Amino acid sequence: EKLNEAWALICESVPDKKLLEAMVIGNDFMNVKSAIKTTFSDLKSEDYIVRPFVCDPAKIIKSVKENDFEELPDYIKECASKAYHAISGNQSGQTAEMIIDKASLETSLDYAKAAESQLLVKIIGLACLVANIKIAVRSSRTGKTEQFALDSMCTCDFIDNKKLTDAAFKGESLVKIVSEAGYPEIADEVDKDFTTLEMKCDNLVTEWVKKAKDKVYGPDPIIAYYYAKQAEVKNVRIILSAKASGVPTDAIKERVRDLYV
Repeated sequence: EKLNEAWALICESVPDKKLLEAMVIGNDFMNVKSAIKTTFSDLKSEDYIVRPFVCDPAKIIKSVKENDFEELPDYIKECASKAYHAISGNQSGQTAEMIIDKASLETSLDYAKAAESQLLVKIIGLACLVANIKIAVRSSRTGKTEQFALDSMCTCDFIDNKKLTDAAFKGESLVKIVSEAGYPEIADEVDKDFTTLEMKCDNLVTEWVKKAKDKVYGPDPIIAYYYAKQAEVKNVRIILSAKASGVPTDAIKERVRDLYV
């Protein structure tokens, strides 16, 4: 709800919110995932909707329930149809997840590039890179094929997925590959556990947005505001979840992310 309020304020404040939709368009794909899963599980789809969004969730739910995706926006239409039929035809939830997650990242990156904000491209590019790293490493550890890994990865023009996959399957270090992709700040963390890597990435984004708030022209200060709100919400989730699980206070402090202010 806090993120939804932040997005509503942004939409009221900027002349063209379309330039910033890259920040929230991933939620549309989450809503496709929720609608498909709840439909096949006989659950109420409306209870699992993520906000803020670009495409009206009611339209997504209706399309899934009727197995008719023609009324959906072009950026999500094909993905929703393929994911639906992956479950209804092949009973493969994993394939459906792969289709949706890949399309979500690729669409977000396309929208970021259209916004012509280097900050937004860097942030979403980082998310794409980390997702591909996790796919490559997990695939190698769980007996998947290299082709499965490559098919699951989002396409990015700044990283060689084949090189990344080859290294992961051979058990080689990914440090050089990540540095060459343009993200040397996280290179030293890529061979460690994913929790450490994700925290380093979140803190890196916070470093970027702190610098953006001083810019006078362009969308970067607005982008910084939204991602600062995201960091706050993530910290609240981490703290509440850890407390509910009985995690000691000192351990919780190690998990929380750096903040914008």
